[in-house]
Amino acid sequence: MKVAYLFIFVIPFLSCSAFENENNELTYRWESNELVIENGTSETLYYAAFEQEVLAYIDWFPISTEENELLPNTVKRIKSKDIYEYEAGDTIVLYYWSGSEPPYEVFENVKIET
Repeated sequence: MKVAYLFIFVIPFLSCSAFENENNELTYRWESNELVIENGTSETLYYAAFEQEVLAYIDWFPISTEENELLPNTVKRIKSKDIYEYEAGDTIVLYYWSGSEPPYEVFENVKIET
């Protein structure tokens, strides 16, 4: 009987996470001169992408708007010309976060070689 109670109380906590779909992840790739971001989660995420070296010179902070919104289970394509200071062959830094105001549950960044 105690084991049954353990499962009743533990299993719901094991299945809870910020992302609850089958892929449970945000994926990204460089394809045909575009940054492709796939939000395979059940959460709305927001993003910002910059050429890596320019980050040493700019002071940016996350802003959550419709323009940089990634709805759950959607794909967004960002043309290279829309990535600040990007030139062919540069490294891109992609930031993504959840929520429209700090503190963000998720705040991550990844480097993408092009």
